Amino acid sequence: MSAPTVAHLHVHSEYSLLDGHCKIDGLAKRAAEFGQPALGLTDHGVMNGAVEHYKACRKHGIKPILGCEIYYVDDHAHRGRGERNHLTLLARTNEGYQNLVRLSSMGFTEGLNMGKPQIDMGQLQTYGGGVIALTGCLASRSSQRLVDGAYEEARAHVGDLQAAFGKENVYFEIQQNGIPEQTVVNEGVVKLARELGGRLVGTGDVHYLRREDYHHHAALLCVNTKSTLAEPKLSFDTNEFFLKSNEEMASDFADHPEALASTLEIAERCEVEIPLGGQLIPRFLPEGEDEKAYLRELVLAGLVERYGAPIPADAIERMEMELGVIDRMGFNAYFLIVWDFVKYAKDHGIAVGPGRGSAAGSLIAYSLRITDLDPLKYDLLFERFLNPERVSMPDIDIDFSVRGREKVMQYVVGKYGRESVAQIITFGKMAPRAATKDAARVLGHPYQVGEEISQLVPEPEQGRNPSFESCMADGEPLRVRYDSDPTAKQVIDVARGLEGVVRNNSIHAAAVVIAGMPLTDVVPVQLTEDKSGPSLPGGERNYKLVTQFSMKPVEELGLLKMDFLGLRNLDVIEDALDIIERSTGERPDMNTLPLDDGKTYDMLARGDSVGVFQFESEGMREALKKVKPTVFDDLVALVSLYRPGAMDQIPTYARGKKDPSTVRIEDERLEPIIGPTYGVILYQEQAMLISKELAGFTGAQADDLRKAIGKKNREAMAKLKPVFFEGCARNGVDRGLIEQLWTTNEKSADYSFNKSHAACYALISYRTAWLKANHPAEYMAALISSVMNTKDKVPFFVARCDEMGIAILPPCVNVSDHEFVVVDGAIRFGLDAVKGVGHGAVEAIKKARDDGGPFASLWDFCERVDYRSANRKTIEALIKSGAFDQTGHSRKGMLEVLEQAQAAGQKVQQDAQIGQGSIFDLGMDDGAGGTARGANPFAVQHPPIPAEEFEKNELLAFEKEAIGVFVSAHPLKDVRAALQVKADVSLGDIEKVKHGDWVTVGGIIAATRQLRTRTGSQMMFVTVDDLEGTLEAIAFEKTITEYGDLLTVDTVVLVKGKVEHGDRGTSMVISSMEKFEPSEAQVAAAEVQLAELQRGPEDIRVKLDATQVQASVIDELKYVLGNFPGESEVVLEVSTTSGLRHLRLGADYRGNNTPTLRAELDRAIRSSAVSTPIA
Repeated sequence: MSAPTVAHLHVHSEYSLLDGHCKIDGLAKRAAEFGQPALGLTDHGVMNGAVEHYKACRKHGIKPILGCEIYYVDDHAHRGRGERNHLTLLARTNEGYQNLVRLSSMGFTEGLNMGKPQIDMGQLQTYGGGVIALTGCLASRSSQRLVDGAYEEARAHVGDLQAAFGKENVYFEIQQNGIPEQTVVNEGVVKLARELGGRLVGTGDVHYLRREDYHHHAALLCVNTKSTLAEPKLSFDTNEFFLKSNEEMASDFADHPEALASTLEIAERCEVEIPLGGQLIPRFLPEGEDEKAYLRELVLAGLVERYGAPIPADAIERMEMELGVIDRMGFNAYFLIVWDFVKYAKDHGIAVGPGRGSAAGSLIAYSLRITDLDPLKYDLLFERFLNPERVSMPDIDIDFSVRGREKVMQYVVGKYGRESVAQIITFGKMAPRAATKDAARVLGHPYQVGEEISQLVPEPEQGRNPSFESCMADGEPLRVRYDSDPTAKQVIDVARGLEGVVRNNSIHAAAVVIAGMPLTDVVPVQLTEDKSGPSLPGGERNYKLVTQFSMKPVEELGLLKMDFLGLRNLDVIEDALDIIERSTGERPDMNTLPLDDGKTYDMLARGDSVGVFQFESEGMREALKKVKPTVFDDLVALVSLYRPGAMDQIPTYARGKKDPSTVRIEDERLEPIIGPTYGVILYQEQAMLISKELAGFTGAQADDLRKAIGKKNREAMAKLKPVFFEGCARNGVDRGLIEQLWTTNEKSADYSFNKSHAACYALISYRTAWLKANHPAEYMAALISSVMNTKDKVPFFVARCDEMGIAILPPCVNVSDHEFVVVDGAIRFGLDAVKGVGHGAVEAIKKARDDGGPFASLWDFCERVDYRSANRKTIEALIKSGAFDQTGHSRKGMLEVLEQAQAAGQKVQQDAQIGQGSIFDLGMDDGAGGTARGANPFAVQHPPIPAEEFEKNELLAFEKEAIGVFVSAHPLKDVRAALQVKADVSLGDIEKVKHGDWVTVGGIIAATRQLRTRTGSQMMFVTVDDLEGTLEAIAFEKTITEYGDLLTVDTVVLVKGKVEHGDRGTSMVISSMEKFEPSEAQVAAAEVQLAELQRGPEDIRVKLDATQVQASVIDELKYVLGNFPGESEVVLEVSTTSGLRHLRLGADYRGNNTPTLRAELDRAIRSSAVSTPIA
């Protein structure tokens, strides 16, 4: 006789964070394999997995039962410690599901306490309709009362539940998990059911999928509680919390078979439908008003602004096509909503990017000024944005300045209602590297063990983490370590059980959902800590309202999702324009900027692109030198080329640009499509255009092909291949070319890029490059201001300014603002960059300066700047930074009198507040024989400020302490060239060194911190600084013993060690050190060596005899050079009847000066009957 079937109703997935180990699809699949007809989901306090569970159960042919295990309290408004219990709730009807959504949401919005959402009986009574309640697990109120022997209290609580939900909707939950207290509870629950007339129900309280997963779950709990498996802070005492088969459940509940029958009864009673695939776009205009007509009106007006009147015919044709598709798909309101908040941003001076993603392919978006690139001019496709034959929500992502993004979001909240707008949750899952570190920790191993093993996991590729399966293939480093090291084997075995499990939730960086109704009518919401946002007073956590469903379920529900992105580069551009306007009185208009500025392209062609958006990496700088962009289309191409997979095409593009005659296009119909990219198929739009032009695809078919290529969907590709081949053949395309094009389609999945997105970002790149080329000081000031809060970037950009010949001045209380400013062509440090100087102090300084003019002395400063805003620590930091140097007094002297100056200044301010000032308070002596503006000559004399100054090295140390960088001088400046020659890499580029590589670096020791490890051995963290950046180096006891005399602050050293990239950034384990004291001769020699390197590689000199050379030899030489692109210029030394002439082929024909190239050039010359060798 077969066991009766059951339905598991009390089940936890990975969304019971760091408690549930089950993946939802795995649960549904296993339940279906057991022949179980339904499956519940009851995660702790949340419904994060509801849609995923609903779909997974349907996919596997079983009924989804949606629920939640809430945190029950006496008063949801109570804060602080108190009793909190579990209660299992299931949605019986659609109304019940809606009520669960509301209850789960209210737990967060009204009852969040110590990170947990709380619900009380009053709320259950209000929202109990359509809900089934199970009395709960061991952690429930009734179970805890039964364990305590308080039977009557348990009975009263269950009676309250029956009153709230209806007697027939409360089931008495029993479990069999091997825990002694559970036996006590089960006996009490059976008695309660009998006395209160209820039915028993048997549940498994599932937390992991299979019995053998118990160990993985135990490790997960240790990750949760930051404890170890040897000494866990929380553990399940048995291995019974898995998804059991019918037979196992029948065995467990042999004494109460009716409890299993109840599971089927409940499953039968639960009928919930979640509508998916619809559209829930809110109306933009009031009911009755025509959104279609209003959109057309706005578009026509916008096209006149863009193109003038009359509107060109091709724009009208494109407009009609796009408006037709938008209307048929029901997206009129969508475009109006986006237009409205973008317009708000621009009207309120908030910087908006020129576009992002495929939306730039829409003329409607361009006409509404949602985007700023003309899709007609740049051949951007609407079908790439909206497929006319595939109804799916459009996706317009908008870049705003970081400062302005929150204001736009608040505008949207105000317009559509706080209850209708939220950000979207996202979940972080444990990838192999992180899982390995967690596994090592829970096993009790030292930090270094997990760090070392985790580094054997390869870096993510194109944003995708490798799997343990791929990392453990034969011959892989992780597998080798696994097979040879028992500790590594232990760690990896635990880590594999954690892989892919949700570890945390956070707020999606950009996504915002906007609804036409309260969100809780459709989706549960929760409060999630915004760790990236500003800190709140008193150390309170900063919570934001987010949907409990992640991006995909939100979209499947049909809700309107927008991406509001904060792009720091837009802030930099706006700040640079502000500085330019203050410096020159004129503000360049980025929207009308000509895209043909020679100065900009010359700068980029030199690879001088540090600080330029998208173009500042070393690899991109090299690509710029090879391609030597001269037009905007080159920048669009470079954005696409400099990506994994596409980089191989950079030489081909560069060669074609230098010499278009080398480009071979086999079908003239391809010329307008791939001619502009010199035969390289770079963009997804090109593949779409080829399929339309040669294979006769419709725009929708072309987009289907694009999606199939991008997702490497072999099934879809197989269906489209014969259609492509037949269409091309019908249009007379050569069979070989068809094969070649299809092969390119298959390969391009790894590198083809969205041209619309590339063009928009290239425009931002051009704008930043234009600013750097035409207003270098102003742009660099804005750029440095944007990274003031970082440790490494300020020194890096300060060093770049030095290379550019831009002077960097220390902060000044009489000139500086919050940010960096430009004064007479030099960049003056911002006061916000001084450590210990807060925003309020800077405001107080500016107010006093505006009210009374420049500060004459420290005494003057202390009397005029509100002492409540600028305390001793603040003023001391300002003195050390050099901010008072303009007063003419020594820093040492000012520090000596600071206490007196503060006391005197405070007294003056307090006397003024209580009206006890004298006529002498009209002005004070500046302490140096002069008087402040409007001062009284009879004022009380202040003691003079001592003139003695610190030693130079002390001044520099204070300067570095205060602003993190040497400005007035640098201890390394005189030996910089020698250091660069000796070091393998600058500290500004140390992040690019491969993990585990041994390198030598040099610099000055800026700080040390010594400590002892758990084993009692010494360890030291050493901060090394050069003119490019800083590095944290680690010295262990042996190194400290051997090199202790060098490990002191201000020592200039060369350090050899192994580079490591970890959670705390890039560091180096020191192997050896030496003091760096180059002689003057060594410094001079190094300067000569660097100068030679900066002059570039040696010219390639080719000797020709004009009396013998054939005219074609020049073309032959150019062709050869195109195959060997490089940096060496080619000089032709031509012998003529009138003497020797030197001709340079120019920047377009530089070559890589190698023996191979010289041999090829020699061969080309010989073939032209010219025997003169190459010098």
